[in-house]
Amino acid sequence: MKAFETFYFTWYTFDPQTLKASFSYSFDHEADFMETIDFACPALAPLHSIDTDVMDTLLFHLSLALGISYYKLYPTKNLVIEHWFLNDDQRQFWKTFYTQWLGEFFFRNGLSPQWLLNFVDWKKDPSKKLFSVHSHTPMVAIGGWKDSLVSVELIKKLNIPFYTSTFGKDYYLHKVVGDKIWAPRLLMIRAIDPKIFDMNQQWYYNGHVPISGIIAFVLMTAAYLYDYRYIIMSNERSANEGNTIMDWIEINHQRSKSYQFESDFSQYSKKYLSPDVEYFSLLRGMYELKIAQLFAHYKAYFEIFSSCNNNFKIIESNKTTDHRRCGTCPKCAFVYTTLRPFISDEETQKIFGQELYENKGLTSTFKELLGIEGIKPFECVWTNEEVTYAMYLQYEKIKNTPQIPPILELFKTEVLPKLSPIDIHNLEKKLFAVSTDETNIPGIFTKILPA
Repeated sequence: MKAFETFYFTWYTFDPQTLKASFSYSFDHEADFMETIDFACPALAPLHSIDTDVMDTLLFHLSLALGISYYKLYPTKNLVIEHWFLNDDQRQFWKTFYTQWLGEFFFRNGLSPQWLLNFVDWKKDPSKKLFSVHSHTPMVAIGGWKDSLVSVELIKKLNIPFYTSTFGKDYYLHKVVGDKIWAPRLLMIRAIDPKIFDMNQQWYYNGHVPISGIIAFVLMTAAYLYDYRYIIMSNERSANEGNTIMDWIEINHQRSKSYQFESDFSQYSKKYLSPDVEYFSLLRGMYELKIAQLFAHYKAYFEIFSSCNNNFKIIESNKTTDHRRCGTCPKCAFVYTTLRPFISDEETQKIFGQELYENKGLTSTFKELLGIEGIKPFECVWTNEEVTYAMYLQYEKIKNTPQIPPILELFKTEVLPKLSPIDIHNLEKKLFAVSTDETNIPGIFTKILPA
Protein backbone atom coordinates (compact mmCIF):
# COMPACT_ATOMS: atom_id res chain seq x y z
CA MET A 1 0.00 0.00 0.00
CA LYS A 2 1.58 3.25 -1.18
CA ALA A 3 1.27 6.28 1.12
CA PHE A 4 -0.22 9.53 -0.21
CA GLU A 5 0.22 13.13 0.91
CA THR A 6 -2.80 15.00 -0.49
CA PHE A 7 -6.29 14.33 -1.79
CA TYR A 8 -7.41 16.55 -4.71
CA PHE A 9 -10.84 17.52 -5.95
CA THR A 10 -9.68 18.08 -9.52
CA TRP A 11 -12.65 18.81 -11.81
CA TYR A 12 -16.29 18.21 -12.65
CA THR A 13 -18.31 18.60 -15.84
CA PHE A 14 -21.95 18.50 -16.91
CA ASP A 15 -23.51 17.78 -20.30
CA PRO A 16 -26.84 19.67 -20.54
CA GLN A 17 -27.93 17.47 -23.45
CA THR A 18 -27.48 14.09 -21.79
CA LEU A 19 -27.81 15.35 -18.16
CA LYS A 20 -24.72 13.36 -17.21
CA ALA A 21 -22.30 14.78 -14.63
CA SER A 22 -18.69 13.63 -14.20
CA PHE A 23 -16.43 14.14 -11.19
CA SER A 24 -12.69 13.67 -10.89
CA TYR A 25 -10.43 13.11 -7.85
CA SER A 26 -6.81 12.28 -7.26
CA PHE A 27 -4.25 11.27 -4.66
CA ASP A 28 -1.05 13.27 -5.32
CA HIS A 29 -2.01 13.45 -9.02
CA GLU A 30 -0.84 9.86 -9.25
CA ALA A 31 -3.92 7.79 -8.44
CA ASP A 32 -6.84 9.30 -10.37
CA PHE A 33 -10.55 8.53 -10.19
CA MET A 34 -13.64 9.54 -12.15
CA GLU A 35 -17.26 8.76 -11.49
CA THR A 36 -20.47 9.78 -13.22
CA ILE A 37 -24.08 10.39 -12.29
CA ASP A 38 -26.74 10.19 -14.97
CA PHE A 39 -29.64 12.50 -14.11
CA ALA A 40 -31.65 11.73 -17.26
CA CYS A 41 -35.03 10.15 -16.57
CA PRO A 42 -37.35 8.80 -19.30
CA ALA A 43 -40.38 9.30 -17.04
CA LEU A 44 -39.61 12.98 -16.38
CA ALA A 45 -38.19 15.86 -18.36
CA PRO A 46 -36.32 18.91 -17.03
CA LEU A 47 -38.81 21.73 -16.66
CA HIS A 48 -36.62 24.63 -17.68
CA SER A 49 -33.44 25.65 -19.45
CA ILE A 50 -30.32 24.97 -17.44
CA ASP A 51 -28.38 27.88 -15.96
CA THR A 52 -24.68 26.97 -16.09
CA ASP A 53 -23.85 29.10 -13.04
CA VAL A 54 -26.49 27.33 -10.94
CA MET A 55 -25.22 23.94 -12.10
CA ASP A 56 -21.67 25.00 -11.30
CA THR A 57 -22.70 25.76 -7.71
CA LEU A 58 -24.62 22.51 -7.34
CA LEU A 59 -21.95 20.31 -8.92
CA PHE A 60 -19.22 21.79 -6.77
CA HIS A 61 -21.05 20.85 -3.59
CA LEU A 62 -21.99 17.46 -5.00
CA SER A 63 -18.34 16.83 -5.89
CA LEU A 64 -17.36 17.39 -2.26
CA ALA A 65 -20.00 14.94 -1.05
CA LEU A 66 -19.13 12.24 -3.58
CA GLY A 67 -15.41 12.66 -2.94
CA ILE A 68 -15.69 11.07 0.50
CA SER A 69 -15.99 7.64 -1.14
CA TYR A 70 -12.50 8.06 -2.62
CA TYR A 71 -10.90 9.99 0.22
CA LYS A 72 -11.53 7.13 2.63
CA LEU A 73 -9.16 4.88 0.65
CA TYR A 74 -6.28 6.71 2.33
CA PRO A 75 -7.34 9.65 4.55
CA THR A 76 -4.82 12.46 4.16
CA LYS A 77 -4.36 15.61 6.20
CA ASN A 78 -4.78 18.00 3.27
CA LEU A 79 -7.72 18.08 0.88
CA VAL A 80 -7.07 20.48 -1.99
CA ILE A 81 -10.00 22.06 -3.85
CA GLU A 82 -8.73 23.15 -7.26
CA HIS A 83 -11.91 24.75 -8.56
CA TRP A 84 -13.71 26.64 -5.76
CA PHE A 85 -13.41 28.41 -2.44
CA LEU A 86 -14.92 27.61 0.97
CA ASN A 87 -15.70 30.33 3.46
CA ASP A 88 -15.30 29.62 7.18
CA ASP A 89 -18.92 28.53 7.61
CA GLN A 90 -18.72 26.11 4.68
CA ARG A 91 -15.35 24.82 5.80
CA GLN A 92 -16.81 23.87 9.20
CA PHE A 93 -19.73 22.05 7.57
CA TRP A 94 -17.44 19.97 5.36
CA LYS A 95 -15.00 19.28 8.16
CA THR A 96 -17.92 17.85 10.14
CA PHE A 97 -19.09 15.91 7.07
CA TYR A 98 -15.67 14.31 6.66
CA THR A 99 -15.11 13.56 10.37
CA GLN A 100 -18.32 12.98 12.31
CA TRP A 101 -20.28 11.62 9.35
CA LEU A 102 -17.30 9.34 8.58
CA GLY A 103 -16.97 8.40 12.24
CA GLU A 104 -17.87 4.72 11.86
CA PHE A 105 -15.21 4.34 9.17
CA PHE A 106 -12.53 5.78 11.48
CA PHE A 107 -13.71 3.66 14.42
CA ARG A 108 -13.77 0.36 12.56
CA ASN A 109 -10.39 0.99 10.95
CA GLY A 110 -8.74 2.08 14.20
CA LEU A 111 -7.98 5.58 12.87
CA SER A 112 -8.28 8.95 14.56
CA PRO A 113 -9.64 11.91 12.56
CA GLN A 114 -8.18 14.48 14.96
CA TRP A 115 -5.20 15.46 12.80
CA LEU A 116 -7.05 15.28 9.47
CA LEU A 117 -9.22 17.59 7.44
CA ASN A 118 -7.33 20.65 6.34
CA PHE A 119 -9.24 21.99 3.33
CA VAL A 120 -6.99 24.03 1.02
CA ASP A 121 -8.51 26.31 -1.64
CA TRP A 122 -6.79 27.48 -4.76
CA LYS A 123 -9.54 29.56 -6.32
CA LYS A 124 -10.24 32.61 -4.19
CA ASP A 125 -12.97 34.46 -6.07
CA PRO A 126 -15.75 32.01 -6.87
CA SER A 127 -19.07 32.77 -8.45
CA LYS A 128 -22.13 31.27 -6.86
CA LYS A 129 -25.75 31.31 -7.86
CA LEU A 130 -28.63 29.94 -5.85
CA PHE A 131 -31.75 28.61 -7.57
CA SER A 132 -35.48 29.01 -7.05
CA VAL A 133 -38.24 26.48 -7.61
CA HIS A 134 -41.66 27.24 -9.03
CA SER A 135 -43.68 24.16 -8.12
CA HIS A 136 -44.85 22.72 -4.81
CA THR A 137 -44.23 19.13 -5.87
CA PRO A 138 -43.00 16.67 -3.21
CA MET A 139 -40.36 14.05 -3.98
CA VAL A 140 -40.12 10.97 -1.74
CA ALA A 141 -36.76 9.18 -1.62
CA ILE A 142 -37.40 5.43 -1.89
CA GLY A 143 -35.23 2.65 -0.54
CA GLY A 144 -37.70 -0.22 -0.81
CA TRP A 145 -37.88 -0.36 2.98
CA LYS A 146 -41.06 -0.13 4.99
CA ASP A 147 -40.25 3.38 6.25
CA SER A 148 -40.28 5.07 2.83
CA LEU A 149 -43.42 3.14 1.92
CA VAL A 150 -45.15 4.52 5.02
CA SER A 151 -44.12 8.01 3.88
CA VAL A 152 -45.60 7.34 0.44
CA GLU A 153 -48.92 6.21 1.91
CA LEU A 154 -49.07 9.28 4.15
CA ILE A 155 -48.29 11.60 1.21
CA LYS A 156 -51.09 10.01 -0.81
CA LYS A 157 -53.53 11.44 1.72
CA LEU A 158 -52.79 14.92 0.36
CA ASN A 159 -54.18 13.94 -3.07
CA ILE A 160 -51.46 15.85 -4.89
CA PRO A 161 -48.98 14.66 -7.53
CA PHE A 162 -45.60 13.54 -6.20
CA TYR A 163 -42.40 11.94 -7.46
CA THR A 164 -40.28 9.19 -6.00
CA SER A 165 -36.55 8.81 -6.47
CA THR A 166 -33.82 6.19 -6.23
CA PHE A 167 -30.07 6.62 -6.47
CA GLY A 168 -27.19 4.28 -7.30
CA LYS A 169 -28.09 1.27 -9.41
CA ASP A 170 -31.45 0.35 -10.86
CA TYR A 171 -32.02 -2.41 -8.35
CA TYR A 172 -34.80 -4.92 -8.98
CA LEU A 173 -36.37 -4.14 -5.62
CA HIS A 174 -36.68 -0.46 -6.54
CA LYS A 175 -38.45 -1.41 -9.76
CA VAL A 176 -41.09 -3.62 -8.18
CA VAL A 177 -41.71 -1.17 -5.34
CA GLY A 178 -41.97 1.69 -7.84
CA ASP A 179 -44.52 -0.25 -9.88
CA LYS A 180 -46.65 -0.75 -6.77
CA ILE A 181 -46.55 2.93 -5.78
CA TRP A 182 -47.77 4.25 -9.13
CA ALA A 183 -45.85 7.54 -9.15
CA PRO A 184 -43.15 8.80 -11.54
CA ARG A 185 -39.74 7.57 -10.34
CA LEU A 186 -36.62 9.65 -10.85
CA LEU A 187 -33.73 7.20 -11.19
CA MET A 188 -30.21 8.64 -10.88
CA ILE A 189 -27.55 6.13 -11.92
CA ARG A 190 -24.19 6.39 -10.18
CA ALA A 191 -21.12 4.80 -11.78
CA ILE A 192 -18.35 4.56 -9.18
CA ASP A 193 -14.79 4.29 -10.46
CA PRO A 194 -13.92 0.55 -10.26
CA LYS A 195 -10.39 1.45 -9.16
CA ILE A 196 -11.87 1.83 -5.66
CA PHE A 197 -12.42 -1.92 -5.51
CA ASP A 198 -8.98 -2.66 -6.99
CA MET A 199 -7.36 -0.55 -4.26
CA ASN A 200 -9.43 -2.26 -1.58
CA GLN A 201 -7.80 -5.49 -2.74
CA GLN A 202 -4.41 -3.80 -2.22
CA TRP A 203 -5.26 -3.18 1.46
CA TYR A 204 -6.30 0.44 1.13
CA TYR A 205 -9.01 1.38 3.60
CA ASN A 206 -12.66 0.53 3.18
CA GLY A 207 -15.76 1.17 5.22
CA HIS A 208 -19.06 2.92 5.72
CA VAL A 209 -19.70 6.33 4.15
CA PRO A 210 -22.55 8.75 4.99
CA ILE A 211 -24.59 7.69 1.97
CA SER A 212 -27.70 9.60 3.07
CA GLY A 213 -25.57 12.75 3.19
CA ILE A 214 -24.37 12.11 -0.33
CA ILE A 215 -27.93 11.50 -1.49
CA ALA A 216 -29.03 14.82 0.05
CA PHE A 217 -26.74 16.72 -2.35
CA VAL A 218 -27.78 14.51 -5.28
CA LEU A 219 -31.42 15.27 -4.60
CA MET A 220 -30.78 19.01 -4.31
CA THR A 221 -29.22 18.91 -7.78
CA ALA A 222 -32.19 16.99 -9.13
CA ALA A 223 -34.57 19.45 -7.44
CA TYR A 224 -33.18 22.15 -9.71
CA LEU A 225 -33.35 20.00 -12.85
CA TYR A 226 -36.88 18.69 -12.22
CA ASP A 227 -38.33 21.59 -10.24
CA TYR A 228 -39.59 20.01 -7.02
CA ARG A 229 -39.79 21.86 -3.71
CA TYR A 230 -39.96 19.17 -1.03
CA ILE A 231 -37.31 16.47 -0.52
CA ILE A 232 -38.98 13.94 1.77
CA MET A 233 -36.84 11.42 3.61
CA SER A 234 -38.10 8.68 5.93
CA ASN A 235 -35.68 8.82 8.84
CA GLU A 236 -37.08 8.26 12.32
CA ARG A 237 -36.23 9.37 15.86
CA SER A 238 -34.24 6.19 16.47
CA ALA A 239 -31.59 7.31 13.97
CA ASN A 240 -30.43 9.93 16.49
CA GLU A 241 -29.02 7.26 18.82
CA GLY A 242 -25.34 6.41 18.35
CA ASN A 243 -23.46 3.14 18.67
CA THR A 244 -20.40 4.09 20.74
CA ILE A 245 -17.88 6.89 21.50
CA MET A 246 -14.37 7.46 20.11
CA ASP A 247 -12.15 10.51 20.71
CA TRP A 248 -15.16 12.30 22.24
CA ILE A 249 -17.08 11.84 18.97
CA GLU A 250 -20.32 9.87 19.03
CA ILE A 251 -20.05 7.11 16.45
CA ASN A 252 -23.43 6.62 14.81
CA HIS A 253 -23.92 4.35 11.82
CA GLN A 254 -26.98 6.43 10.95
CA ARG A 255 -25.35 9.83 11.51
CA SER A 256 -26.38 11.20 8.11
CA LYS A 257 -29.94 10.06 8.89
CA SER A 258 -29.98 11.88 12.22
CA TYR A 259 -31.82 15.07 13.03
CA GLN A 260 -28.44 16.77 13.48
CA PHE A 261 -27.52 16.14 9.86
CA GLU A 262 -31.01 17.02 8.66
CA SER A 263 -30.89 20.34 10.50
CA ASP A 264 -27.29 21.14 9.46
CA PHE A 265 -27.97 20.28 5.83
CA SER A 266 -31.20 22.28 5.73
CA GLN A 267 -29.44 25.38 7.03
CA TYR A 268 -26.48 24.92 4.70
CA SER A 269 -28.55 24.29 1.57
CA LYS A 270 -30.77 27.32 2.16
CA LYS A 271 -27.69 29.57 2.37
CA TYR A 272 -25.63 28.07 -0.44
CA LEU A 273 -27.93 26.12 -2.80
CA SER A 274 -31.58 27.20 -2.70
CA PRO A 275 -33.69 29.11 -0.17
CA ASP A 276 -36.83 27.40 -1.51
CA VAL A 277 -36.18 23.67 -1.25
CA GLU A 278 -37.31 21.97 1.97
CA TYR A 279 -35.33 18.90 3.06
CA PHE A 280 -36.92 16.96 5.91
CA SER A 281 -37.95 13.55 7.20
CA LEU A 282 -41.69 13.00 7.38
CA LEU A 283 -41.25 10.27 10.03
CA ARG A 284 -38.78 12.16 12.24
CA GLY A 285 -41.24 12.41 15.12
CA MET A 286 -41.83 8.63 15.29
CA TYR A 287 -39.90 5.73 16.70
CA GLU A 288 -39.51 2.69 14.48
CA LEU A 289 -42.04 0.70 16.49
CA LYS A 290 -44.76 3.20 15.61
CA ILE A 291 -43.73 3.06 11.94
CA ALA A 292 -43.90 -0.75 12.02
CA GLN A 293 -47.39 -0.53 13.50
CA LEU A 294 -48.45 1.75 10.62
CA PHE A 295 -46.79 -0.40 7.97
CA ALA A 296 -48.65 -3.48 9.19
CA HIS A 297 -51.80 -1.96 7.65
CA TYR A 298 -50.26 -1.75 4.16
CA LYS A 299 -50.45 -5.42 3.29
CA ALA A 300 -50.03 -4.83 -0.44
CA TYR A 301 -46.34 -4.20 0.20
CA PHE A 302 -45.69 -7.34 2.28
CA GLU A 303 -44.41 -9.44 -0.62
CA ILE A 304 -42.16 -6.80 -2.18
CA PHE A 305 -40.57 -4.68 0.55
CA SER A 306 -37.23 -5.46 2.16
CA SER A 307 -34.88 -3.80 4.64
CA CYS A 308 -32.06 -6.28 4.04
CA ASN A 309 -28.84 -4.79 2.64
CA ASN A 310 -28.27 -8.00 0.70
CA ASN A 311 -30.51 -6.46 -2.00
CA PHE A 312 -28.22 -3.47 -2.50
CA LYS A 313 -24.71 -4.86 -3.01
CA ILE A 314 -22.65 -2.69 -5.35
CA ILE A 315 -20.77 -5.81 -6.44
CA GLU A 316 -23.41 -8.38 -7.37
CA SER A 317 -21.19 -11.35 -6.46
CA ASN A 318 -21.15 -10.16 -2.83
CA LYS A 319 -24.80 -11.08 -2.38
CA THR A 320 -25.29 -13.93 0.08
CA THR A 321 -28.65 -15.08 -1.28
CA ASP A 322 -31.10 -14.38 -4.08
CA HIS A 323 -33.93 -14.12 -1.56
CA ARG A 324 -35.27 -10.70 -0.58
CA ARG A 325 -34.22 -11.24 3.03
CA CYS A 326 -31.12 -13.10 4.17
CA GLY A 327 -32.67 -13.81 7.59
CA THR A 328 -29.29 -13.65 9.32
CA CYS A 329 -28.25 -9.97 9.43
CA PRO A 330 -29.06 -7.48 12.23
CA LYS A 331 -31.47 -5.58 9.97
CA CYS A 332 -33.52 -8.67 9.20
CA ALA A 333 -33.57 -9.49 12.93
CA PHE A 334 -34.64 -5.98 13.84
CA VAL A 335 -37.35 -5.63 11.19
CA TYR A 336 -38.73 -9.02 12.19
CA THR A 337 -38.77 -7.96 15.85
CA THR A 338 -40.58 -4.68 15.28
CA LEU A 339 -43.15 -6.12 12.87
CA ARG A 340 -43.83 -9.39 14.67
CA PRO A 341 -46.32 -8.03 17.27
CA PHE A 342 -48.48 -6.51 14.53
CA ILE A 343 -48.69 -9.33 11.98
CA SER A 344 -50.06 -12.87 12.02
CA ASP A 345 -48.13 -16.15 11.87
CA GLU A 346 -49.19 -16.55 8.25
CA GLU A 347 -48.01 -13.05 7.34
CA THR A 348 -44.71 -13.67 9.11
CA GLN A 349 -44.09 -16.73 6.94
CA LYS A 350 -45.13 -14.77 3.86
CA ILE A 351 -42.65 -11.99 4.59
CA PHE A 352 -39.72 -13.75 6.25
CA GLY A 353 -40.23 -17.41 5.36
CA GLN A 354 -39.35 -18.40 8.94
CA GLU A 355 -39.68 -17.48 12.60
CA LEU A 356 -36.40 -15.77 13.46
CA TYR A 357 -37.05 -16.16 17.19
CA GLU A 358 -36.54 -19.91 16.60
CA ASN A 359 -33.02 -19.35 15.23
CA LYS A 360 -30.47 -19.91 18.02
CA GLY A 361 -27.75 -18.78 15.62
CA LEU A 362 -29.07 -15.22 16.04
CA THR A 363 -28.61 -15.21 19.82
CA SER A 364 -25.58 -12.90 19.78
CA THR A 365 -27.30 -10.51 17.36
CA PHE A 366 -30.39 -10.29 19.55
CA LYS A 367 -28.24 -9.76 22.66
CA GLU A 368 -26.66 -6.76 20.93
CA LEU A 369 -30.06 -5.46 19.82
CA LEU A 370 -31.36 -5.79 23.38
CA GLY A 371 -28.28 -4.14 24.86
CA ILE A 372 -27.35 -7.24 26.89
CA GLU A 373 -23.84 -7.43 25.45
CA GLY A 374 -21.57 -5.60 23.02
CA ILE A 375 -22.71 -2.44 21.27
CA LYS A 376 -25.61 -1.78 18.95
CA PRO A 377 -24.77 -3.33 15.55
CA PHE A 378 -23.37 -1.00 12.89
CA GLU A 379 -26.49 -1.25 10.79
CA CYS A 380 -29.65 0.80 10.33
CA VAL A 381 -31.20 -0.74 13.42
CA TRP A 382 -32.87 1.18 16.14
CA THR A 383 -32.86 1.56 19.89
CA ASN A 384 -32.51 -1.13 22.57
CA GLU A 385 -35.76 0.16 24.10
CA GLU A 386 -37.69 -0.52 20.89
CA VAL A 387 -36.37 -4.07 20.65
CA THR A 388 -37.16 -4.63 24.30
CA TYR A 389 -40.75 -3.44 24.06
CA ALA A 390 -41.40 -5.19 20.73
CA MET A 391 -40.22 -8.46 22.29
CA TYR A 392 -42.40 -7.79 25.30
CA LEU A 393 -45.46 -7.38 23.06
CA GLN A 394 -44.75 -10.63 21.24
CA TYR A 395 -43.98 -12.47 24.47
CA GLU A 396 -47.33 -11.39 25.89
CA LYS A 397 -49.03 -12.85 22.81
CA ILE A 398 -47.48 -16.31 23.15
CA LYS A 399 -46.44 -16.67 26.82
CA ASN A 400 -49.13 -19.25 27.53
CA THR A 401 -48.25 -21.48 24.58
CA PRO A 402 -46.52 -24.82 25.24
CA GLN A 403 -43.23 -23.87 23.55
CA ILE A 404 -41.52 -20.48 23.91
CA PRO A 405 -39.03 -19.77 21.05
CA PRO A 406 -35.36 -19.68 22.18
CA ILE A 407 -34.91 -15.94 21.59
CA LEU A 408 -38.03 -15.06 23.56
CA GLU A 409 -36.87 -17.47 26.27
CA LEU A 410 -33.69 -15.36 26.39
CA PHE A 411 -35.85 -12.25 26.72
CA LYS A 412 -37.93 -13.90 29.47
CA THR A 413 -34.91 -14.82 31.61
CA GLU A 414 -32.49 -11.92 31.03
CA VAL A 415 -34.62 -8.86 30.27
CA LEU A 416 -38.19 -9.24 31.50
CA PRO A 417 -37.27 -9.57 35.23
CA LYS A 418 -35.67 -6.11 35.04
CA LEU A 419 -38.85 -4.46 33.72
CA SER A 420 -41.33 -3.09 36.24
CA PRO A 421 -44.95 -2.32 35.27
CA ILE A 422 -44.11 1.39 35.27
CA ASP A 423 -41.14 0.72 32.93
CA ILE A 424 -43.44 -1.05 30.51
CA HIS A 425 -46.02 1.73 30.70
CA ASN A 426 -43.38 4.40 30.06
CA LEU A 427 -41.95 2.50 27.09
CA GLU A 428 -45.37 2.22 25.50
CA LYS A 429 -46.08 5.91 26.02
CA LYS A 430 -42.70 6.94 24.63
CA LEU A 431 -42.39 4.59 21.64
CA PHE A 432 -45.87 5.06 20.21
CA ALA A 433 -46.01 8.83 20.54
CA VAL A 434 -45.81 11.06 17.45
CA SER A 435 -43.79 14.15 18.28
CA THR A 436 -43.36 17.38 16.34
CA ASP A 437 -40.36 18.45 18.43
CA GLU A 438 -36.99 18.52 16.66
CA THR A 439 -38.48 18.25 13.20
CA ASN A 440 -38.32 20.41 10.09
CA ILE A 441 -41.65 19.21 8.72
CA PRO A 442 -43.49 22.00 6.81
CA GLY A 443 -47.00 22.70 8.03
CA ILE A 444 -48.72 21.30 4.96
CA PHE A 445 -47.45 17.83 5.88
CA THR A 446 -48.09 17.81 9.62
CA LYS A 447 -51.82 17.29 9.11
CA ILE A 448 -51.26 13.86 7.52
CA LEU A 449 -49.25 12.54 10.47
CA PRO A 450 -51.04 9.97 12.63
CA ALA A 451 -52.32 11.07 16.01
